[in-house]
Amino acid sequence: MHVVGEGVTATQERTRTPQWVWPVVAALLLAQAVVLALWPAAHLLMIDLQVYRAGGEHLLAGTPLYGGGVLLDLPFVYPPFAAIVFVPLTVLPLPVLKFGWTVVGVALVVFVVRRSAALVGMRAGPAVTALLVVVLLALDPIRTTFYLGQINVVLLAVVLADVTGRPARWRGVGVGLAAAVKLTPLVFVVYLLLTGRIRAAVTAMATFAAAVGVGFLVAPAESVRYWLQGTFAAADRISPVASTTNHSLDGLLARAGAPGWVGLAATAVLGVAGLVVAVLAHRRGRPLLGVTVCGLLSAAVAPFAWSHHFVWFGPLVVLLAHGAWLGGRCAAAGLGGVLVVTLAWVTRLPGPGVGPIPSTGLISLQPDVYLVAVVVTVAIAGWIVVRDHPHNR
Repeated sequence: MHVVGEGVTATQERTRTPQWVWPVVAALLLAQAVVLALWPAAHLLMIDLQVYRAGGEHLLAGTPLYGGGVLLDLPFVYPPFAAIVFVPLTVLPLPVLKFGWTVVGVALVVFVVRRSAALVGMRAGPAVTALLVVVLLALDPIRTTFYLGQINVVLLAVVLADVTGRPARWRGVGVGLAAAVKLTPLVFVVYLLLTGRIRAAVTAMATFAAAVGVGFLVAPAESVRYWLQGTFAAADRISPVASTTNHSLDGLLARAGAPGWVGLAATAVLGVAGLVVAVLAHRRGRPLLGVTVCGLLSAAVAPFAWSHHFVWFGPLVVLLAHGAWLGGRCAAAGLGGVLVVTLAWVTRLPGPGVGPIPSTGLISLQPDVYLVAVVVTVAIAGWIVVRDHPHNR
C-alpha cells in the first residue's frame, strides 16, 4: 500500500499491509452476521425506506404528504421534491428494494473510503480498503442508517463527490440536489462560498431553487404546506426538540431549559467557529479535514439531529486512520476516541421500550456524546490549521 499524507513525504511511507488486516475484516463481518442472525429486524425492517416509498406512493395518488402519517403513524418530513425523487422506489417489490438499497449503500461507503483516502494521499489496496469499509459499516451513525434504510450515506457520498471533485462546470449541483432532499447540506453552500468557489455556490443555490420549483409544479398544494405554511421550520414534527433523540446543540440546550435566544446564540457561535476552521483547513491544503468538519457541523447546528445524521464521522475515521498508519500518536489517540464514541456496540437488547432493533453505541446511553465529539473535533482541527500557518511552522 502506498500512503502519502497531507504534509508527509514519501520517505515516511509504510508499504506493507499488516497480516492482521484480513482477520479483523473477517471478525467485523462475522459480528454483523451474528447481529443479523439474532435480530433480523436489526437490518431487514428498514422502516424509513418504507416511509420514503410511501411518500412516493402518496405523491402518485395525489394524497397529502403532510399533516398525518404516510405509513402507519409515521410522517413524511422531507420536501416535496424528495417525494418526487422517491417515486422510482414504488416500482420495485419491497424485498428487492431493501436488497438493492443495501447494495447501493455499501457501494457508496466504498466510494467514501476511497475518495477520503485519495484526499489524504493514501493509495489503499484491497485489504486496507476492505478494513476501512467494514469499520465504517460498524460505526453507529452509518450502521443505524442501514438499519433504518435511511438516505444519509447517499447524501454523504453525493456531497463529498461534489465538493471535493475536480473543478468543473457542474460543481455545486450535487450539493443543491442533496439540500433539496434534506435541508442540512445547505451549510455546504456557505462552505463553497467562503472557500472562494463562488460559481459552485451559485450553482448549488440555483439547483436547490430549481428543485423547489419542480416541487411546486408537481405538488403545488404540498409545496405550499411545506414551504409557506411552516412545515419545514417545525423541528418537533417527529419528536420534541428537548427529547433525548435530538443530538444537536439545540437539543442539549432545550433539555437544559435554556431560553430560545441562548440556543440561537450558541448555535451561531459553533457554526461560525466551525466554518472558520473548515475554510482554513481547505486553504491550508487539508480538504478532507475541511469538508468533514463542515459535514459534522451540519448535524451539530441543525434544529434536530438524529444519531444517523452524523455519518460524517466516517471520513474522519479514514483521516485519523491514515495519520495513525503513518505513526502519528495524536492521530492514533483521536482514532481510538472516535471509535469508542461511535462504534455500534449493543447496549440494550430488543424488547419493550427498545423495539425490534437493539440499542447500539454510546449515543444510546448519553445523548450528547456526538455533540461533544464534534466540538472537540472543531477545537483540535482549529489547533491544527493554526499550527499550519507559515508563521507557526
